[in-house]
Amino acid sequence: MTKKLKKKKRLTRGTWLGKDRREIIAGLFAFTGLLFFIITLILWGISELSDENFIFSEMLGSFSAASLCLCFGIIFIALIIGAGNWIAKIICLLITVLMMITSYSFIETSINLYKDKTVFENKQFETVVATPIGAEFDDADYGTEILMELEFNNLTLDVYSFNISKNYYQENLSGKTLEISYLPNSRYAVSIKEYLIVEE
Repeated sequence: MTKKLKKKKRLTRGTWLGKDRREIIAGLFAFTGLLFFIITLILWGISELSDENFIFSEMLGSFSAASLCLCFGIIFIALIIGAGNWIAKIICLLITVLMMITSYSFIETSINLYKDKTVFENKQFETVVATPIGAEFDDADYGTEILMELEFNNLTLDVYSFNISKNYYQENLSGKTLEISYLPNSRYAVSIKEYLIVEE
């Protein structure tokens, strides 16, 4: 009777955790990925509520993006462990590496924003006066496309926080000489306007 009960308990436990260790480990990674997704939502929510503090808001936004990339990276690790064939494993591995690299990039951005904290508070900005040689917009599936970055010679500036639509940029700023103040470490723009030559 006792042996039957022990055997039944083992079968129940095995069913709850998964058929084998590989499934158990994959499940743990998937659960960890879910935790990072929850952290992403929390950080994103706080960053949206703290718009008045530019540096703090952008730092949390970058950490939120890094957390989301980690979430997907960890989930794809779970898929690597659970995948049966090698082609699926290789594809998941490539996506995982891409997610981890992207996450590191966002974390690095947050660190650079923190380095710019004193510069921002003292308004010791760098300034560029030039015509952009390129512009990058977000890939919106629907709705308005927003200007993300402006490219100059050996310099790319993040202008996403200005919420400049693609139509507005093309009609009012494209092809013109711009004066942009930005933070030296993170390359985040803090002001942008058309540069006008004042004739004496």
